[in-house]
Amino acid sequence: MSVEVVMVWRWGYELRPKFITRYLELRDLIISWAVLTFAFAADDILRGELIGLVASAVAVATAFILHELAHREVARRYGLIARYRAWYLGLLLALVIALITAKATGTSFVIAAPGAVYIFTRYYQPYIPYDIEGRIALAGPASNLAVGFIMLSIKHFIANPLTYYVLDYVGSVNMWLAIFNLIPIPPLDGYKVLRYSVTTWAALIVLSIIAYFTL
Repeated sequence: MSVEVVMVWRWGYELRPKFITRYLELRDLIISWAVLTFAFAADDILRGELIGLVASAVAVATAFILHELAHREVARRYGLIARYRAWYLGLLLALVIALITAKATGTSFVIAAPGAVYIFTRYYQPYIPYDIEGRIALAGPASNLAVGFIMLSIKHFIANPLTYYVLDYVGSVNMWLAIFNLIPIPPLDGYKVLRYSVTTWAALIVLSIIAYFTL
């Protein structure tokens, strides 16, 4: 799964314009989405099963893109400057590992550090308080939990096997990403959420685990 990190930078003379342009952020989001889509569907692509590619595209869009945008939008609500930037080496490694494991075992194994939401503080903000940092970190896995719960709940009312497969795939990826990112070790979101609120962290990870294994 992807490892997402929120980076904090001071807003000052050292901030280069390329870090904050909307065009570069959109480009990086699209590239990350495309590469991760192929990585997660590497085994299906090698078998010629296009339905897996479609499911992967939807899963990455909801699990990864929404996760990153949730971080970004919450940061902006607190007056911070936030942009997503891709890490191209991490994306390349994710794709290579997925292709190798898919070829060797028939199942693609994805470990990815695709990029991060870079958060720039204002010149009068020397640091981000723990509570605000915690809420920003919380937004990512919370979005995955919400999407995963909805998808995994809806699938039980679907008779069409292809639709059921897509919903189950998308829901499972979202729920697993929520669980993974809530692991309380740096640089994962769970570390910041736990530092912000132990009860919130515990409730989220318990709900995610229960939903993943029961829905």
